[in-house]
Amino acid sequence: MEEKRPQEPTPQSKAIERINRLFLSIDDVILLFVIVGIVILAVKVLKDAFRDLLGLEAHAVTVAHTISDLMFVLIIMELSRQVIRHLRREPFSLNPFLFIGVIASIRGILLVQMGLALGEMEWEKGVMQLVVYATIVLILVLCYYLTTKTEKVR
Repeated sequence: MEEKRPQEPTPQSKAIERINRLFLSIDDVILLFVIVGIVILAVKVLKDAFRDLLGLEAHAVTVAHTISDLMFVLIIMELSRQVIRHLRREPFSLNPFLFIGVIASIRGILLVQMGLALGEMEWEKGVMQLVVYATIVLILVLCYYLTTKTEKVR
């Protein structure tokens, strides 16, 4: 029985490998710029939220608005974690996106409740939006439960 020897890389396969490494490097640089932009945006939103909370701005700010801003920062930072996972070449996970969806839906619930409390929204429309957001949260929690169960089975 003959042993199979590894084949010598052809000039074509070497060129393809160099191009692949070049594209991976370009992808990494772009993702680093994205992370920097995300962090700058998160810091700006966080700074504005604390300025509003401390009453340094002239306009009136509600607690719900400040919580909404802070939850937006959570969403932004969760996205940055996903980019970092991609840079580390870690396997894809659906869970962070489910977290982002839950946070975004709860943020939406807060904004609708604020609109209803201030009388800026029609009652029927607001209640329908609340039902939709609550349904989304329930569906995402169910999806999270199912994905964690299937990951344990593997």
